[in-house]
Amino acid sequence: MGDERIIVRIKDWQAAGLIDAATADRLRADEAARESAPADAVVAAPGAVPMRAPSTLAQIFGPGVSIGEMFAYLGGTFLLGAYNAFVIRMAGETTATELTIAIGTGLAAAVLTAIAVVLSRSGDLRRRRAAGAVFAVAAGHVAAAGTALGGWADVTWPLVAVIGALAASAAAIAYRYLHAALLTQATLLTALTGLAAVTLSWLESVVAPDLGFTPSGNPITAGRPEPVILAIAAAAWWLAVAVGVGLLSLREARTAREGDEAAGRRAGLTRLWAGLLATAGLASAILRSDHLGNHGYGRVLEPWIGDLALVILAVILVERAFRRGASTFVYAAALALMIGLSDFNFSYLSDSTETGLLVEGLILLAAGFAADRLRRRLAGAVAVGATGAAPLEEGA
Repeated sequence: MGDERIIVRIKDWQAAGLIDAATADRLRADEAARESAPADAVVAAPGAVPMRAPSTLAQIFGPGVSIGEMFAYLGGTFLLGAYNAFVIRMAGETTATELTIAIGTGLAAAVLTAIAVVLSRSGDLRRRRAAGAVFAVAAGHVAAAGTALGGWADVTWPLVAVIGALAASAAAIAYRYLHAALLTQATLLTALTGLAAVTLSWLESVVAPDLGFTPSGNPITAGRPEPVILAIAAAAWWLAVAVGVGLLSLREARTAREGDEAAGRRAGLTRLWAGLLATAGLASAILRSDHLGNHGYGRVLEPWIGDLALVILAVILVERAFRRGASTFVYAAALALMIGLSDFNFSYLSDSTETGLLVEGLILLAAGFAADRLRRRLAGAVAVGATGAAPLEEGA
């Protein structure tokens, strides 16, 4: 560890109101960077000892993982694994299996939450990072407890999964409120995405239940909505969820403009999540296969229709990237373009394996080149907006 006296002094300054929380975090990060900087980073100079600036990864994830921290994570993992194995064994020896699992995992979630709260109150950056990891594990146990409790109450699948996802989402929201960090933000986004997925599955089971098969072995489709309607509804669902996550990123961005640098990193993560969620959700909907009545089993939508939708999404994401000055949307746009063009290639252009691989390679190269050029142009546009001066081309 570094000089603890400096960390304590920073904490005293914050408590006395001499500096705000954002300034205190920056001072702690600077002290941690000085601590973790290698000896060759120190350059002798008259009257000053300059230090190497922390890397981008260090700025995002904090100081490097120490040996003690690594063994703490490993030891905690094994202890938690032993406890969960004990809970599962005890559940197998009782008649109330689901209730036993719910109580056991709920107790673990409560203990983990208490540990994470204590760690989050520390001024040490490594302990605060550990708090985010413990909060994430606690949210997983909350999900398990909620699912088991729903099973004990004879709730059937997939509604029981909705109960577990709701419990995890509520816990993730609370954890994010208690400890604003990248890990708790990622936990919240994961929980909300899981909730959206199981909710969509439950709604589909209600609207289009599985009716079984006829004596001849064909699926019973009478009374079910057309598969194309289900595909379009799924695409709209995921796009709406992605928009909701995008609005969450705007909230974080507003906080960042108020002086919270960590909020800017959380906003970047949330924007990236929103773009990838829109791409993955739309792709899963347009690539969907289902029983087509007398026409057998196959793709619900014509490939070119879905591929065109992905290209349009890519264009929208690029527009958002330049509008918001956020390069994270470019990566999601590149993924959407790659999926759409690849599907079009294998659906219409490839008559042989060699041709398919050749065209696919060209698509990947083109998508990568386009994404890189857009990223550079976006960086230049942001630089012009910030300084009013023309940006230098990379490599100039």
